[in-house]
Amino acid sequence: MTIARREFLKVVGGASVAGGLAGLGAGSQEAAAAARGFGFADDHVPMNAANLCPMPTVVTEAHARYAAALDRSLSSATRQGVEAFKETARAKVAGLLGISADELAIVRNTSEANNVIVQGLPLGAGDEVVLWDQNHPSNLVAWEVQAARAGATVRRFSVPVETGSIDQAVDIFVNAVGDRTKVVSFTHISNVTGFRTPVAEICAAVRARKDDIHIHVDGAQTWGAVDINLGSMECDSFSGSAHKWFMGPREVGILYVRERHIDGIWPNIVSVPWGRTKDDAPKGARRFDAYGQRDDAAIASLFDAADFHDAITPAEIDNRSAMIANRLRAALDDIGVSFVSSLKPDFTSSVIIVRAQPERAGELVDKVFEDAGVQGAAVGGFRLSPHIYNTPEHIDRVVAALKANRALLA
Repeated sequence: MTIARREFLKVVGGASVAGGLAGLGAGSQEAAAAARGFGFADDHVPMNAANLCPMPTVVTEAHARYAAALDRSLSSATRQGVEAFKETARAKVAGLLGISADELAIVRNTSEANNVIVQGLPLGAGDEVVLWDQNHPSNLVAWEVQAARAGATVRRFSVPVETGSIDQAVDIFVNAVGDRTKVVSFTHISNVTGFRTPVAEICAAVRARKDDIHIHVDGAQTWGAVDINLGSMECDSFSGSAHKWFMGPREVGILYVRERHIDGIWPNIVSVPWGRTKDDAPKGARRFDAYGQRDDAAIASLFDAADFHDAITPAEIDNRSAMIANRLRAALDDIGVSFVSSLKPDFTSSVIIVRAQPERAGELVDKVFEDAGVQGAAVGGFRLSPHIYNTPEHIDRVVAALKANRALLA
């Protein structure tokens, strides 16, 4: 472990004892040290984890080492040494998620993982797919394209942001299920409102309503931010991207498929390491990531990202990410902004969206970056999605910039 990494982890651990990020002073040395575990400049602060996160410096450096090793030598020994990290990473990530390594495919991103399920799950005439209307296009429009080919139907349903209780949210999902429903597919946390669905309760209730339904959960805004155990969650498949909240390598993602469903899903791509016949499939969910040549250095550094999460622990990352998001939410509420996102604790997340004039949301993103050096996004309004590398001082800067540009808010 490098000195920089030891110091960062010491700051993370020490801050939790003192009350977490929310208790740190705006200009504290501890908060600054935590941010220095990443390579971004102080005038280019990322607060857009819902789209793209910086990698911790230790992961960036690991990725560079693996790539450099391959550039120095493409011998079988070097290639096999780097490629071996794929299985090490698979085992490490699976352990963090509470599942078997044989249930985990290492794909390229959430969109690809979603489409493995969309294209691979057999649908027939008369089958119905039920979708939350806040799903990402790869988990919404993709189903409609597939259903049109298969003669199946798709039905969308809505969950009002003002939903008042977990029971009300669960009832909406259960009531959307019909006798012909074969698939229920939804997003754990919406990227357009930040609404966090009570996923465990929904899965259990849908399963009780109709036990032969395939439940797919898009975890693009969950994996790496929320401490989850897929082994105890009653979903059948789950997707995620390393480049978002997991703070890992780009163009690396995951697809979890519960063991009993693996043989029933057709792989989209068949290549090495399949054998010479269709019966020589890779073991378990590995059949879904058999693409031939990949960016082995990126996949290898997935292990280092997973090791980073394991050292801090997913529970502590969840805690710290929530604390800094709560600090931002409270500060925005104090200046009287109007939220797109729910403010009810059961449904809040680290994806926070305030209302902005639709035609000027992009301008607001530019003005906040110009004034505060903080990057947000024009998604669903003005979206801010802080993570553990953000500090109270970053929050103060972005809130001041929003106050100065209040005319652009709705």
